[in-house]
Amino acid sequence: MTTDAHSTGPETRRSSGWIRFAVALFVAFATLTLLVVTGWTQPLDDALNIIMEDGEVAWLVAVAELFHHVGAITIALPTAVVVTIAFAVLANRRTAVAWVAMVGGSQILSISIKAMVGRSRPMNTLVHESSAAFPSGHSMVSGAAMAIGAAILLAILWPGRYRLFLGLGVAYAVAMAWSRLYLRAHWLTDVAGGLILGTAVVLTVAWILTRRVTNVPE
Repeated sequence: MTTDAHSTGPETRRSSGWIRFAVALFVAFATLTLLVVTGWTQPLDDALNIIMEDGEVAWLVAVAELFHHVGAITIALPTAVVVTIAFAVLANRRTAVAWVAMVGGSQILSISIKAMVGRSRPMNTLVHESSAAFPSGHSMVSGAAMAIGAAILLAILWPGRYRLFLGLGVAYAVAMAWSRLYLRAHWLTDVAGGLILGTAVVLTVAWILTRRVTNVPE
């Protein structure tokens, strides 16, 4: 299966919108990072953390813990490999490479920025993580890169189902972000940063993929 049949018209305009949105998201992430580093966002983060703790319910904790395990590398990595193979076999090599770039690029950025910012996680967390808090790796990699990334790639392959794929991807990403907050594994700005940067990476890679397929000039 190839994307060539869907290479003009609305799909080209949609691709142009992706890169403009990606640039805006990169700027938003840089701004958010500056606010986090300077401590401006901490009052808001503290307030939401308290709300999550006060609203703790056993069955919701269980749901959040399920997302926690699904987004962990022990499950996320094998899933990423399986999806890579599926895209290569059922679609084409370019789509598989784009998927690897989305997930791998997000993972590398998450680890690197965590090390540079070095933000501490909430003290009242229900799960224990050894890495720094900002940005949320679960939100960025499992939520944005994997869920929204897969949705975008599927939408490129089957543009008629664009809204369905994107809706499912966004819903999963939001649920993953919620789980990180509910478990108090992250601050609000950690998950926001993860979703923003991960989505920016996804849209940038998707734009590059569609340009290579359609050969649209500058």
